[in-house]
Amino acid sequence: MLNPQSPVPLYHQLADILSEQIRSGTYKPGNVIPSETHMAKQYGIGRPTVRQALDTLVKKGLVERKRGSGTFVKQKAHPIDLFSLAGTSQAFLESRIDTTSKHLEKVFLKEICDDKNNPFNGKTAFFLSRLTLVKKDPVLLEEFYFFPQLFPGLDKMDLDNRSLSQVVSDHYYLKPKIGHQTFKISFLPETMASILGLTKNDPVLEVERTLSFPGADKAVFSRMYCRTDQFVFSQTIGLETT
Repeated sequence: MLNPQSPVPLYHQLADILSEQIRSGTYKPGNVIPSETHMAKQYGIGRPTVRQALDTLVKKGLVERKRGSGTFVKQKAHPIDLFSLAGTSQAFLESRIDTTSKHLEKVFLKEICDDKNNPFNGKTAFFLSRLTLVKKDPVLLEEFYFFPQLFPGLDKMDLDNRSLSQVVSDHYYLKPKIGHQTFKISFLPETMASILGLTKNDPVLEVERTLSFPGADKAVFSRMYCRTDQFVFSQTIGLETT
């Protein structure tokens, strides 16, 4: 129970109680938390105090509010090793998560302008964009740029629900020799954000990736915009021991 004589604020005490109940499994992922009215009556406190406690749990990522439904224990995020050179499709596959991909634009030759981070800036490249969905929910928006001379005929291929890294390996017999990646938090224009089911005020993880192949440096460039509310995007790092 709560201790009004404690120097610890009541809302903090309640947040600790609820946190322990979540950790112990009293409330499991996906379970609804008792309403503010119910907890106010149960603990003999006001609803604003309960609301403060729930706000604390939301900030900790333990619960989430669903408008019109209540407050729920947040489902554990699935770790996805998105940043290996094996490609995004393979990353989800290795985590045993079924996905579907939807190409927003078919492959076409595009002139790249005013894009200083893009190695094809001022040149032309095969371009395609696709959306990855898990259970019909969008989680990943990707834009790809390919060196046309290294990937002839790419614009004639059916790439729906195919791993692009597998296409590169199986059709062109190429494997990247080195890759470079950068990470930052971004806010998307409204049109792009809506594709991911977000608003322009929702942050996303933006990843830029450049791949080089034997005899062809920076031959593939991609940008990935990742929702992080359902998955934890991780990176596995190999360490050599001596």
